[in-house]
Amino acid sequence: MTTFEAIPISQISKGSAYITTGDGKAYPLDAEELRRAFAAIVHDNSAEMITTGEAAQILGVSAKTVARMLDAGEIPFVRYGAKGNRMVSRAQVVAYRDKSESHGHEALETMREAASQGGLDDINYSAYLARYS
Repeated sequence: MTTFEAIPISQISKGSAYITTGDGKAYPLDAEELRRAFAAIVHDNSAEMITTGEAAQILGVSAKTVARMLDAGEIPFVRYGAKGNRMVSRAQVVAYRDKSESHGHEALETMREAASQGGLDDINYSAYLARYS
């Protein structure tokens, strides 16, 4: 296994391959390490990266809402490209959605139990709905 040593990003020569972290450190890659990194990215479907717009569609919210979620640290992200566009893991977005839905179902069940204990579930729904038919 190769041991990577970080250096300041300012010391990377133009045209060199490297991986960088948010703290300004860079990890230079030789040709073989770069090839393996590309292979891992291309072949690892579990780490499929998607745009914030695609995440918004999965979550059923706006891209602006996804941006707020990312800023709040609710979903991890990375920045890609010259513009620094944010990308997120599809698997993490789906997991976030499933967790949110689960919390919603739990909250609804808690409200149903409270209504039942408070005697608020004695409504004749047939008669209630008949008023609107």
